[in-house]
Amino acid sequence: MTEKIALVTGAASGIGAEVCRQLADAGARVVLMDVDAEKGQALAAELSGHFIAGNVADRDSWLAAVAQCIETVGVPDYAHLNAGVMSVPADQPFLAIEDLPLDSYRRILGVNLDGVVFGLQALIPHMKARGGAITVTASIAGMIPLAIDPMYAASKAALIGLVRSVAAADPDSGLRINAICPGGVNTAIVPDALRSQGMEMMPTRVLAGEVVDLLQQGPSGEIRVRMRESEPAYSVPAPEVT
Repeated sequence: MTEKIALVTGAASGIGAEVCRQLADAGARVVLMDVDAEKGQALAAELSGHFIAGNVADRDSWLAAVAQCIETVGVPDYAHLNAGVMSVPADQPFLAIEDLPLDSYRRILGVNLDGVVFGLQALIPHMKARGGAITVTASIAGMIPLAIDPMYAASKAALIGLVRSVAAADPDSGLRINAICPGGVNTAIVPDALRSQGMEMMPTRVLAGEVVDLLQQGPSGEIRVRMRESEPAYSVPAPEVT
């Protein structure tokens, strides 16, 4: 990945920050995009990267961020669309779907789903001729029930369908689109209620390693699952249409 350009969203902390570190260690020129300018700028300085302030839930912000990336660093070879939130902060109690406020509903869909759709719209026209890959952070919650946060599960299920469909829409493209579906990862958005149940939390470095591998060699349309540190990743094939 030496001298390759890699754009990461949700890059200031958690999975995104560790992906940035591993990409930089592999020789990539890292562009960090986040709403947290203080943490993002500090990490960019640490990695000799470039920070762009941007709100993934806003299409104009995405277009401006990509334009700034191209002007200052170049067209990305790789992108990790990673920014994500849950319906409520980690230290707040679960809300049943009928009690979820409209602004919370709009926020989780804005960050988790719009943030990827707008990212694909902004990046694909520039990256398509260059090749490389875009990897999306989905979740095992997109495949199995997550009673504590149905909207999070819904947004991640949508990403799985989106990735498979975008990849299938242009199977001959040199640009690969794929997704990583982790189990529990030790990040700040994990609800306290899940932690209190004894759910195993995977270190961010483990999940980041899968992301970097997917960026380098994951086939287009691949949905890769990494449940825990002690178990290898596996790919989930799309159901056959009969």
